Amino acid sequence: MRPPHDCTKRVAQAAKEASDSDSFLRMDVVNFYPSVDHEILLDQLRNKGADARAIVLIEKAIKNPTGFDEGDKSEVGVPQGLSISNILSMLYLEGFDHHFSQKYRYFRYVDDVLLVVREDTAVEIHDEIASHMRTELRLTTHELDPNQADKTAITPVKVGTEYLGYHISSGGLRIRERSYKKMFRAIVGCLRALKGSARVEQVLWRLNLIITGCRVEERSVGWVFFFRQSTDVGQFHRMDAFVRKQLRLYGLKNQNSSVKRFAKAYHETRFNRDGTNYIPDFDNFSLADMMKAIHLVKGMSLEKLGSMDRSEVEGIYWKMVKREVAKLERETVDFLTYGS
Repeated sequence: MRPPHDCTKRVAQAAKEASDSDSFLRMDVVNFYPSVDHEILLDQLRNKGADARAIVLIEKAIKNPTGFDEGDKSEVGVPQGLSISNILSMLYLEGFDHHFSQKYRYFRYVDDVLLVVREDTAVEIHDEIASHMRTELRLTTHELDPNQADKTAITPVKVGTEYLGYHISSGGLRIRERSYKKMFRAIVGCLRALKGSARVEQVLWRLNLIITGCRVEERSVGWVFFFRQSTDVGQFHRMDAFVRKQLRLYGLKNQNSSVKRFAKAYHETRFNRDGTNYIPDFDNFSLADMMKAIHLVKGMSLEKLGSMDRSEVEGIYWKMVKREVAKLERETVDFLTYGS
């Protein structure tokens, strides 16, 4: 599956090229994974020439995901916990993608479908797609409803629509309002730990991680990496101003210089991604860097850490890093949802 950034980039280009009479048609599938029809999916695998033994194993996995009670067999649904769930879902919609991408300016990420269409054809195309999903794939889309515009909606391209964490319009991309507010809440939550037993050094380390994100296990993780396609730099400057205000509220104005900045991190991810030292690369920390990070986050003395074997220090370091990164990743994935 392509990363969401690839889809976002293509949508943004289509919006830039759209005419004033064009609209976004956004459609959302109701309970996509639990609704995948096994009969249709298995037929697709056979038509692709998949090995018969592999098909048998896949059929067992999707029909009886618990592996225990034969009475629990189901005829619909792909368990999201399966390692091949994303691949199966892509295959399930492959023919659908091909059909509509040949006819329209069409984009899809998982179960979120977006098209750029002429305003006067939007309702007709919506009905065509909904009917195709219902009859060919046995899937249901959310109905067009002004009271549930976060699910299926038609909006002028110049006004824009929310998609994959962004608000996209002919004027560019910006972080959608609900994602933006979640970022503010996470900053508040990080600093609120100071009201408990958390140490200032520990909280500021975590705050900097929230601000810059990181490189870990050859992956880029964090908010700024996720939203690096935004064209509204002002949003990042406003977050920096908010961080400084919160530091003053906690009596930490003197720590301003030790706290990193969203705007700087945004610039580095866009224009200096391979050469930056501003964003931590946990894969390439020296032993001294590891010890310093452990000292800041866990409060272990450098003297004690210095007495340990390198393998012990690395074990503590990677356990700590993976825990902190997992939290950051959960928050980033949350930006893809349409909920508040």
